[in-house]
Amino acid sequence: MNHDYDVYEQERLDRERRRSNLEHIRAYYGLEARCGIRVDIGIRVRSEGHEGTVVDTAGQYLVVQRDGEERPVKLHVTSGMEYETDAGWVSASPRPTPAYPGAAG
Repeated sequence: MNHDYDVYEQERLDRERRRSNLEHIRAYYGLEARCGIRVDIGIRVRSEGHEGTVVDTAGQYLVVQRDGEERPVKLHVTSGMEYETDAGWVSASPRPTPAYPGAAG
């Protein structure tokens, strides 16, 4: 089997996985409409006082390379996250949870 083909095929699969994960994250959390944040690879983020760059996705999580750290970390999209936008740093609020049947309004 051609090694170059394997590498290119894996790169294609990785791009497709990231695209699919980002589509899900954008649709589910709605941060663009709610907070003005467009989640994408390369966006600058801050979590627990540590700044970094989104380098990948892992399901509904973001893989972030924190500045000055050797290994990337997996972080939840809204849990304590801030995103750098043209307007400055913006906190990502959790997605509102719809009330379950019988819940007090």
